[in-house]
Amino acid sequence: MDISFIPGVTYRLTEDTMIGNCAFCIGDAVTFSSGGYSPYDDCYIYNFVTATGEKRMCVSQRALTADQIGKFRSDS
Repeated sequence: MDISFIPGVTYRLTEDTMIGNCAFCIGDAVTFSSGGYSPYDDCYIYNFVTATGEKRMCVSQRALTADQIGKFRSDS
């Protein structure tokens, strides 16, 4: 089963969590804009936009697990 973020969907954090260099706090609302593996950089990049319009590029050496993605709940 492939569990992943959907571009354009707003998610609310159910727990504090980190994705590489990005810290997210419980209750934060973020919209996923794009992401995936970058062979050029040899890492996974996840792009979000916060409720205030701030763009956040989160870089991780490993793909997110289902448990990590599960901390993001769709607002819809």
